[in-house]
Amino acid sequence: MRAEKVVRTLLSNAAGVVALVATRVFPGPIPQGTALPAISFEHISSAPLPRLDASAGFNLVRTRIEVTAIAKTYGEQKSLVEEIRRALDYQRGTIAGIEVIAILRESVGPDLRDDDRQIYTQAVDFMVTHREV
Repeated sequence: MRAEKVVRTLLSNAAGVVALVATRVFPGPIPQGTALPAISFEHISSAPLPRLDASAGFNLVRTRIEVTAIAKTYGEQKSLVEEIRRALDYQRGTIAGIEVIAILRESVGPDLRDDDRQIYTQAVDFMVTHREV
């Protein structure tokens, strides 16, 4: 839950993200009936990194978080993906009380369109390397 807390904090406090989605940043699926655009994020996987020193009192963990932009138009989707990148990519330091070594964009998914629901989506995966006590 540490990496998810970091991602939510950064997205919820980024001026560019807030300008587009206000408070519509959700862990897991977006609640039905939510106004768009909105953001969802999910934990995909975590892996401990090998310790460099057996006497270290902490572990480093690398967590993959998928962040999905959902919008009513293709242009909105692209603007939101760019603001997500700005909010998360290359962040580090103590965020939400968690020591973050680095957040790096790992992959960008395809543009997806659901004609029946008239929505556009795109997912971006970020690798969050953080300290785990």
